[in-house]
Amino acid sequence: MEYVAALDLGTSKMLAVAASKNNRQEILASEKVDLDNGIRRGLIYNPEKASVKLSALINEFNFKLKPKLKKIYVGIGGQSLHTKAYSVRKEVNGEIENETINALLNECLNYPVAPLELIEIVSPEYYLDGHLELNPEGVKCNTIEAKFQLVLGRSSVKSDLEQLIKKTGIEIAEFFVSPIATAEAVLTNKEKDLGCALIEFGAGVTYLSIYKGGLLRYLVTIPLGGNAITKDICDLNITEQEAEELKIKEGNVLVENEEDELNQIIEARVDEIIANILEQMKASGYEPTLGAGLIITGGGSLLKNLDALLEQKTGKPVRTVEENPTQSCAFGLLKLGKENCAKEEIIIQQSQSGVLFDDTSIDKEKIKAEKFKREEEEKRRKKEKEEEKRKKKEGKDGTSLIQRGLTKFAGILFEDDNTDQK
Repeated sequence: MEYVAALDLGTSKMLAVAASKNNRQEILASEKVDLDNGIRRGLIYNPEKASVKLSALINEFNFKLKPKLKKIYVGIGGQSLHTKAYSVRKEVNGEIENETINALLNECLNYPVAPLELIEIVSPEYYLDGHLELNPEGVKCNTIEAKFQLVLGRSSVKSDLEQLIKKTGIEIAEFFVSPIATAEAVLTNKEKDLGCALIEFGAGVTYLSIYKGGLLRYLVTIPLGGNAITKDICDLNITEQEAEELKIKEGNVLVENEEDELNQIIEARVDEIIANILEQMKASGYEPTLGAGLIITGGGSLLKNLDALLEQKTGKPVRTVEENPTQSCAFGLLKLGKENCAKEEIIIQQSQSGVLFDDTSIDKEKIKAEKFKREEEEKRRKKEKEEEKRKKKEGKDGTSLIQRGLTKFAGILFEDDNTDQK
């Protein structure tokens, strides 16, 4: 069995999911744990607590999988995540070669972004003598200009995640940018082409991703999410757990009663988050061109009437992701992953009983030793059988049939001789 596995590290939860490599809709296993402040806004806040939580998650997740887990795809996010447009221009005066395209990409890789880190380079566009060309290799021109979106983030975010996951003994198959993975799961090609704003309301942060012409054009992280609403509700003199439950069961972003103190608190904080979203949409320069409107997902998108409020504020249609909105990122990671994440399944045929020995979690050296032991035992038994057959053939006294025949014949002769003598 081959499968793809993904790990989504949020603020409120860690989620691991595995799906069949041949059918990503076939979910084989999933496991979720609450983070309890081990990670905040996509960044590791308490390494020890986060490590304990992740180890427990992987152990439970691995228990459900066969073969066991070898590696996993990981989403990378955080409040510092954003894009920066960057372009590179070169004189060519001839045919575009693969080396030219690689040189443009390498220039991007060397672009100074300190104190941030270059996480990924996405959405390449090539303009040859000012004209857009999707496949520039082999085309003749005088100049080529490459336009990219550089995804930037806090310099330690990737290395911190690497250290955290390394402690579990599981390899990292690849990092993917979390909001890009979410888009892969919930956006249609038509929405990306017409232009849309994808808003993922998480517990710690809200991601805004803008697509147009099929490409990511803008990505920014707003450092406010569902947890901010929950903490505000705590002002009603209730615990954080009670506030979270009240938000989910009774929350409404459109206040219908002036005496409704709960929803006045919710509306005030949601208005602040939406105000930030609108400012960023304007800053992107794509706000007037979003023909497909807004798509909302994430746990916060479940707040009652959030879609209606966004429609009022933006004047654009809003679509809410209805199927597992809290797991959109994890499902997107599964779609992006290409490699088999399962350990190699090792099978040994037992020679005598015919029973199959199959356990990928056992050390390979132990398996080799077991196999050698079985082979030696088989040789010993074979030798014993051959020896037993030989003895039966030769008789109990160890003499051959010919020798026994000659002995018997000699006995008869001696008997004849004795008779004559009598």
